[in-house]
Amino acid sequence: MVTVLLSAGWAHRGQKTFACHEGTIRDVIREFVESYPHYRRRLLDADGEPLTYYNVYLDGDLVEATDRSRVTAPAASTVAIVPPLAGG
Repeated sequence: MVTVLLSAGWAHRGQKTFACHEGTIRDVIREFVESYPHYRRRLLDADGEPLTYYNVYLDGDLVEATDRSRVTAPAASTVAIVPPLAGG
């Protein structure tokens, strides 16, 4: 399983840690939204593709938006989703 960490600012009811199956970052995000649909508007566009305005880290390394469909999150890895912060 892949651990998905969500920023406290976006956490619904305080839950910040989730489990998803391994796969590409794109697939992990889509599975996460399928399991927790109240995050859909923040993470996916109208076509169900991950939005690019937030940062995603795989085991602490930034995954560029253009690489999310080809970088794989293996079992036991951590995917952190970090929203943009106001003020730069």
